[in-house]
Amino acid sequence: MAPPRSTTPWTALASVALMLVLAANAGVAQQSATAAADAAVRAGAFDRAANLLGQPAKAGDPEAQYKLASLYRLGRGVEQDEVAAFQWMRSAAERGHAEAQLQLAKMYLAGRGVAVDVAEARAWLAKAAANGRSEAAALALEIAQQPRREEKRASAWSATVAPAATGPQAAGQSVRKDVARRNGLPAVLDAAWRGQAQALSQLIAAGVALSVTDEAGNAPLALAAAGGHRASLELILAAGADPNAANRAGETALMLAAGLGHRDSVELLLARNAAIGSRSASGETALSKAIRACKVDVAKALIGKGARVAVTVEGGLTMLMLAAAFCAEAIAVLDAGDGIPVNALDDRGRTALWHAADRGNAAAVRALLGKGADSRIADQQGSLPLLRAIESGEKAAAQLLLVEGAELDRRSSAGNTALMLAAQGGQLEVVRALLQHRASADLRNEQGYTALMLASAAGHGEVIKALLEAGADRGLRNKRRQTAVDIANASGQSAVVELLK
Repeated sequence: MAPPRSTTPWTALASVALMLVLAANAGVAQQSATAAADAAVRAGAFDRAANLLGQPAKAGDPEAQYKLASLYRLGRGVEQDEVAAFQWMRSAAERGHAEAQLQLAKMYLAGRGVAVDVAEARAWLAKAAANGRSEAAALALEIAQQPRREEKRASAWSATVAPAATGPQAAGQSVRKDVARRNGLPAVLDAAWRGQAQALSQLIAAGVALSVTDEAGNAPLALAAAGGHRASLELILAAGADPNAANRAGETALMLAAGLGHRDSVELLLARNAAIGSRSASGETALSKAIRACKVDVAKALIGKGARVAVTVEGGLTMLMLAAAFCAEAIAVLDAGDGIPVNALDDRGRTALWHAADRGNAAAVRALLGKGADSRIADQQGSLPLLRAIESGEKAAAQLLLVEGAELDRRSSAGNTALMLAAQGGQLEVVRALLQHRASADLRNEQGYTALMLASAAGHGEVIKALLEAGADRGLRNKRRQTAVDIANASGQSAVVELLK
């Protein structure tokens, strides 16, 4: 065994430089992930946005934490979870994120994900205000002017509808019933969100306006629908609320109920003339939202009531593509609709099979192949479903795509083949399957790297053994005139160097 190398000042400096580069790359990767998540949200791909935000949020990126908290609050791309929303929001706030500090204060006021704590809310409002959020200062002033019943949470509903006046209100002015607040919201919105039918009934009888909205433009009908509170929905609809009113994102109560899987609310809204084909600002429909959230029973009910299947949402995504990405079970349900070509392309030339591979949805890959999906259709960047599955580390989906006639040596835009990507990612089972299907072992990418070189750089010993057993040429050189063993040496992969000798 060779003696251990001494650490020279030069190698120490090199190590420091490498650490700095890795740290910088990590920061760039986090920024890239949040930017990609923003794009996914704009496209309505909330599940993908949540996946993209997970790693940078865990790594301590406050922007990613704030955005992930927002998804948990609304139940977009993840199961609605106010506790998780609170935890991520607090993490972002503690790292100085001004908007997270403001929203955390509101969560303390509303008792969402945490017990109501007005004192804690005030503390976070002060921090948000110090960070330039003028709304935080205004809300802090509003709280200061409210009676102490807010902190003690008086149980009498009459106190919420017509609270005792203080300050200027003591001179005889009364609080308007439609703006009376509790838990940080107009009372009618809070009651609708929580499904408090008796309180709603009293407010409606008192003449409260049902047009009042929250920050996102959600009226009481929308909040009751999102919460799945059928009794509250019936009261609000009976009082004359517009069943097709939309929030600022163009989402109707029907879309919100469908996306959160509240079938009873969906059926009630449809019975009260909610428009089944309404679209949000991003082109979403009630059906697309149900499919994204994998609410199969709701999707089936909507199709049964006439929801069109052969429509697309933003980005040219078909309902089948959404099912392929988010809900394999919905593929069979969509067959009952007006039909979607299995090989239809979205705006980026991607098929439903590509989306299933991207998500690693092996069940959807299997179902689509059974419907005649063509695995040889590449997107506008030249990426085949097989390449995408391997790039995403989705081994099960990749192995399903190794079908008869698959173009195993088709290259990505960077010149990588499926074997190169699998070797670089250390996907031993996929590498073996590709070699068994006679994938070429010695092809090179644009930098002249072979699968063996890529595996050597990453230190994947078992993959290297499989490639060598298949006859991979260890003497080939890349454009920098390096062999696989040179690359392993440069990467500090001493065990790999021994394998390659």
